[in-house]
Amino acid sequence: MVGRRIWLGLMGIVAASLATPMAATASDFADTQNAYSARRYEEARARWTPLAMAGEPQAQLALAVLFDLGQGGARDAAAAYGWYRRAAEAGMPEAEFNVAVMADNGDGVARDPAEAAIWYARAAAHGNHRAQYNLAQLYLVGEGVPRNLDQAEEWFRAAATSLPAAMDKLADLRRNNRRPAGALKTQPLMPAQLVAHSPGAGHAAHRVELVWSAPAQATPIRFFVQVMGLNKASAAMREEFSAELDETAILASLDLAPGQYAWRVYSIARDSRHYAASEWARFEVGPSE
Repeated sequence: MVGRRIWLGLMGIVAASLATPMAATASDFADTQNAYSARRYEEARARWTPLAMAGEPQAQLALAVLFDLGQGGARDAAAAYGWYRRAAEAGMPEAEFNVAVMADNGDGVARDPAEAAIWYARAAAHGNHRAQYNLAQLYLVGEGVPRNLDQAEEWFRAAATSLPAAMDKLADLRRNNRRPAGALKTQPLMPAQLVAHSPGAGHAAHRVELVWSAPAQATPIRFFVQVMGLNKASAAMREEFSAELDETAILASLDLAPGQYAWRVYSIARDSRHYAASEWARFEVGPSE
């Protein structure tokens, strides 16, 4: 698939990870940055390892890069994937993209296009244009997700703001993805499949990644996503978030108290009021750490 190189931009990711230390002291990160900049990779790896093991997402991402590029020791794709995955699960978009690329290529982990599609979508929700482009490619061929040319077009359109290759793909789709007038009105709508939500228990829930897959159908559709809070005592539900959009992932800005929540997605025909609702999916928000 075009444009799925994992190496582009990794050096900048390392620099960015060092620029914003979390629980570790600024001097710890500054010392490690100096070691990395001086190409003392073994020292950088030794310094990042305890920070990564302590749960620092930036250190996990940086350590993954060292393993991925073989800096400070032999390249270890499996170790790189493992550390990328831990940083991705903490919500780091760069790590989410790299997890997707490795799952897509079968590098360091068994090839799994469906898993790749989920992580591409999560990174795409943060505005990662390369993730948007690669997710569009998966929808274009129906690998890891149902084949859906309209969804491929939407993600290529999102990526086209910065990637010329996406503009070319979008132009090709517009030329070739033509349908006879009236040919779609009799096709029943199919619900979206909910595939991922983050954060879960134990994370601060201010930005929640919601991901679903578009159904394999030709009818042009939009999506309406809804997040509801659940009150166990009264069984009542209150809406916490809703949005209408064309793509299959969104970064929902929320301020959720610890508790139980549920979300669903409506597939809505663009030329009518017909819709199909997904099942509800529940998630729990734990106290901030």
